[in-house]
Order: sequence, then structure tokens, then C-alpha cells
Amino acid sequence: MFFSRSRDIIWTRITCAINSIRRKTMHSESTALESTVIAENTSDPKPVKKADRQFDFKLYTQRHIALKVAYLGWDYHGLAIQETADDTIESKLFEALKRAKLIESHLECKFARCGRTDKGVSALSQVVSLYVRSNLLEGLGVVTSTDCRASERKGDKTSEIQYMHILNKLLPEDIRVLAWAPVTADFSARFSCLQRTYKYLFPKGSLDISRMQAAAQKFVGEHDFRNFCKMDVAGGTTNFRRRILSFDINPLDNSPSSPYQMHEVTITGLAFLWHQVRCMVGVLFLIGSGLEDVMLVDKMLDIEKCPRKPQYGMASEIPLMLFDCVFEDVNWQRDEQAYEHLVSHFQALWTAQMVRATMLRRMLDSLEYSFLTGLGTPTLPSSQLAPLVTDQKSKSKSYKPMMSRQTSGACFLSLVSF
Repeated sequence: MFFSRSRDIIWTRITCAINSIRRKTMHSESTALESTVIAENTSDPKPVKKADRQFDFKLYTQRHIALKVAYLGWDYHGLAIQETADDTIESKLFEALKRAKLIESHLECKFARCGRTDKGVSALSQVVSLYVRSNLLEGLGVVTSTDCRASERKGDKTSEIQYMHILNKLLPEDIRVLAWAPVTADFSARFSCLQRTYKYLFPKGSLDISRMQAAAQKFVGEHDFRNFCKMDVAGGTTNFRRRILSFDINPLDNSPSSPYQMHEVTITGLAFLWHQVRCMVGVLFLIGSGLEDVMLVDKMLDIEKCPRKPQYGMASEIPLMLFDCVFEDVNWQRDEQAYEHLVSHFQALWTAQMVRATMLRRMLDSLEYSFLTGLGTPTLPSSQLAPLVTDQKSKSKSYKPMMSRQTSGACFLSLVSF
């Protein structure tokens, strides 16, 4: 009995000792594993990166081409590349050109633009010109440097690079290349342009369209537009005379009695000053709303009677679009399959925006019905359908007529007389 009990005690102690050793072992292994995981998560190992294969531009010729570019500028800080902002149209375009190995640097490709659009402004036919890599050994716009070894390159030397297809795969969804064209060495997207057309969209609201149309015709012809632009004398602009070829305002749908009827301003001219279109449209909005007389345009175009620009707000940049740029003897080329994809892409963008606009319209229909039936009011408020003008005030006693306002800028009559 004694030995049996002693044996049980000994066996119990042995079992407890074994279990204790197991627990310590498991704890040590768990701690070691945890330390390993922490070390792996906190360490900063340098991944082995494949060295980029150096692209040899000397194995290709260069070609002077023009690109026709469309973009929705609402979310960009303008067209031109800037040191302080990366979200510009040109910065995205240069990024795609570099990734496609079409240019080495944007500083060396002799880049030129047709029209510099500001922050928020869109374009359907912006045109830029530059030198890019080419497959060809000869042809319109093809140039060869002294150290070029294109003839030594293996592969196709008779079919040109599909510029439109390649760039559209690399560009953001709201920027697209519509076509490209080979151009001569003396071609400039800026100085070779014969005329430019802008379009501006707005809802009718409570505007008097006939008054706006009458005032718009006064812009047609050659005038000094210093009172319809933002002065850029520091940038070298001292001549404010520009020629407007046509200025039209037309409805886009057949609902003349509706304040929601959209209208389109179409302005064609040889060239435009900084913010000229937005200033002209902003003044037309004041005339259409009854705040100013139609003759205001005549008064502001007369620089002897109005030598300095009165202070007023420009129309918003969001509805403005550079619609067309006309050039002589430019043979635009496009890949039909790529163009089909382009149309499908814009259809998808349109669908997304139209669904949102239609949803808002349905909400408005319901709210307006409740407004009319609940209050018994025969008319609806349309103040929020007024065009987007940066500082337009409602028609009230506080409104100050344009010709009574403080003027801004300086008089440059002496500068343009030389």
C-alpha cells in the first residue's frame, strides 16, 4: 500500500514536470515566432529591382507632329505645365509621352500649344505640336540628328508608331488624343492656327436671350478688348485689338418656355486675350438679367470714353470649352479601331454624367410639384438657374451700374500707339 501510494505521488510529480516543460517550450516557440513576425513587419528590406533597360533614342529618328487633344478640365489646374501643380493637362500628357518613350524630356521636344486654357476649362480640339520618336527613316516632319543610328535598328521602318492608340492607353480617362498629323518644321500649334472657336453652355433661367443676342453682335469685328480681358502686360501683352468673326447664342433643345432650356454661346475669332471669352459672356449675363443695357457693350468697347476696365465678375470657367482650332494643310490621321474605342469611352463618360443630371432633374420635378401644389404659387423660383458669374449680385437697389464702378488696371493707350 505504501509503495503503491508513493508510486502514484512520484508519477503525478513526473507528469506535472513534463507538462511544465511542455508549456515553457511552447511559450518559447510562440515568443520566437512572434519576434520573427514583428521583425519581418518592421524591417525595411530593399526589394531586388530589375534595372531598367536603357532605351536608346539614337536608334530612332524624330518627327514633328501635331496632336489633337480632348479633355474635361474641371478637375485640373489648367492646360499649361506648372512648377507648383502636378495636376495639369500638359503634365499628364508629358508623363504619357515619356512612359511611351516618345520623348526624352518635355524641355527638348519644342512643344507648342494652340490655346492656353485656364483651370476648369475643357477642350474638344486643343492642338499641340512637338517632336516625337518615329519609326520612319524619311517623310514629312522626319528629322535625323548627326549621331542618329536609325538605319542600324532592326524591325519595321516603314509603318509609323500608333501614337493615338499608345497615348490613350496611358492617359487619364478624362484626357484623350483624337488624331495626329505630320507637320513641317516651321509649323507651330500657336502661330499657325487660323482661327479658334469657343463654346459656353448655360441654362436659360430668367435671362432675356434676345437682349443677349443683340449685345453679342456688337462684339463682332475688330475692336480693342482691354475692358473684356485680364490684363497681362507683365507677360508682354500690349496690343488688345482682336477680331471676332462670329458670336452666336442658340438653344440646344425645343423647350423655349422652360427655364431649364440649355443654350450655347459660340464665339469664333482669330485669337483671344486672357479671360476674354469669360469676360464677354459675364457682361452678357448682366445684360440678359436686366441689370445692364444692351448699349453697355458699345460703351466698354470705346476706350476713349472707357479707357480703364470697370471691376466686374467673369463667367465661370466650368461651362467653357475650346471647341475647334483651324489649320491649313494639316492632314489629320486616326486609327479607326482606336477611334471606335474613343467614341465608346466618351459614351461611357456621358452616361455617368447624364444619369446624375437626370436623377437631379427628377428630384427637382417632385420638389417643384410639391412647391406649386402646397403653396398655390403660379411660378417657380429660378434664381439658382442664373449663370455662374463669380460676383454677380441679384437685381436689387444695391446693384451698382457697370459704368459707375471703380476701375482696375492702368491705361495702356500710349503703349499700343507705337
